[in-house]
Amino acid sequence: MRVALPLALARPAQGWRVPLVAWGVSRALVLAMGLVASLVLGIPERGVDPAVPDALALFGGWDTTWYLDVARHGYAHDAGQVGVIFTNLAFFPLLPGLMALCLAIGVNPFWGTLVVSNLAFLGALAGLHALTASRMGERAAVRATWTLALLPPALYCSLAYTEGIALACAVGAALAAVRGRYLLAGLVAAVGTLARPTGALVVVLIGLLALTEQGPGRLRRAAAAALPSVIALGGFLAWLAIARGSALLPFEAQRAWDRGQLGIGLVTALPDEISAAWGHLTSGTFTARWTAAIRELAFLALYLWLLVRLWRDQGGLRSPWVAYSLVVIAVPLSSGTITSMARFGLLAFPLVWPLSDWVTAEGRRPLRWAALAVVVTALLVAQLAIRSP
Repeated sequence: MRVALPLALARPAQGWRVPLVAWGVSRALVLAMGLVASLVLGIPERGVDPAVPDALALFGGWDTTWYLDVARHGYAHDAGQVGVIFTNLAFFPLLPGLMALCLAIGVNPFWGTLVVSNLAFLGALAGLHALTASRMGERAAVRATWTLALLPPALYCSLAYTEGIALACAVGAALAAVRGRYLLAGLVAAVGTLARPTGALVVVLIGLLALTEQGPGRLRRAAAAALPSVIALGGFLAWLAIARGSALLPFEAQRAWDRGQLGIGLVTALPDEISAAWGHLTSGTFTARWTAAIRELAFLALYLWLLVRLWRDQGGLRSPWVAYSLVVIAVPLSSGTITSMARFGLLAFPLVWPLSDWVTAEGRRPLRWAALAVVVTALLVAQLAIRSP
């Protein structure tokens, strides 16, 4: 006998069905790829923390090791060589804090973070579905949800990284702002701000959404959207100034990863960086630099193409969605490097809209594009273990 759900319960259940299925299918594929690659290719070049099992090594290497270092030992006290050598001062506190909490209650910090990261991605898919449905209808929402779920850089949302959390916060803040709940949007954005430096950029979106609303109180709403992130970032940097001697240590530490001063690097370093990446790409020599060059150049080109399409669809910079996406792409580039652009571009989630429209347009075969996305995701998984020459 079929029991009808009350309307208030039925609607949320229907709203979660598509995101849940898209999340389950895409994360199962990523998990399978990661398990196989970890067992076949071995651990990442820089190794993994003992908390990470060998079978999941590719889900807990690279930056995860730095987050675990902060969780166990705190931020480095010796700040004398910041920017010259790698240091954990480059990383923001949310993920290390989560890991430290896991350690305090006796939970493996890698497993705890991996679960939170993947659940956060589910939240991002659900938020994008709701946001797109409210703006463009249910069919567009389904297309956008599946597009984001199968987008190859979404792989990073299944690692013990900040991408899943930051993306969930960006989408969640935007959804709250569209619904007129600007203080809630600001609080969600503040969580993303503490996850990673570019997490604060969603303030641009929710602030512009507040300012474009009709009627009085726009400045008050924009302030409510921005203030929590200002307080969160200011509090963290103030603590660094007191405890480690400088509020700028995270940004100075980025220099060791070849990231220069924001804005200036766009002119002084980025042309040479792109030229060098193109040189690695055309050399034909299969090295870590070659694979990194093809990844970053390809996804940078994709993001810029989608930005142009979003610009045309949404009416240019008058649209908060376009302005936000432009800032998300431009800020990392302004440091003078294309390193990690594939995953940094994930925060520009409005770019999913023109992409989903394109791959599902009449005459195209979405299943072929989905198959291609799975292949590219597998290549990105394999790159996590590739060795330098």
